[in-house]
Parts: sequence; C-alpha cells; structure tokens
Amino acid sequence: MNNNIPGKNNATASLVLGIISVVLWFFGYSSLLSVILGIIGLAQASKAKELGYLDPIRTAGFVLSLIGLIGGALAFVACVACVGLFSVAGLTSVTCW
Repeated sequence: MNNNIPGKNNATASLVLGIISVVLWFFGYSSLLSVILGIIGLAQASKAKELGYLDPIRTAGFVLSLIGLIGGALAFVACVACVGLFSVAGLTSVTCW
C-alpha cells in the first residue's frame, strides 16, 4: 500500500481540523479557536486539491472546516453580544454558555 499519495496527508489534516473546529464552537470563547482551525482546515483542503487528491476525505474536510469556520464565527459574535448585553444591564457575574 502506497502511503505517499500526494495530498492525502493534507486531506486528512483538513478532516481532523474540521472535526475539531466543529466541536469547539460549542464552548463559547473557544469558538475563536474554531475559526482559526477552520481557516487552516480550508487551506489544507485547498492544498490537497492542488496536489490532485480529490477523494471524499478532502471533501469532508473542506465541508467540516467551512461549517466550523462559519459556526465558530457566529458563536463568537453571539457570545460577545451576550456578554456585552449583560454588561450594559449591570449583570457582570453572568457568562455566556
């Protein structure tokens, strides 16, 4: 079995980063890390495509990284808005999520 298929490692990295980024946006401020990992996952999926690796692993990594990026950005904005709203209301001991 040939493990040196061009782009396979990039596709696998994209899949792993996509899974992690989707999981992290459920934890409030760690959703910022989800955005970063989503961007890196998208870059890895793009690199795998450039190298000619078009298997479903690359596609799944791309989709999960994109979902993690979008979901993480929305969760981060919601968390910041939640903290800001409670701050304006004078409830400083309340945290989001």
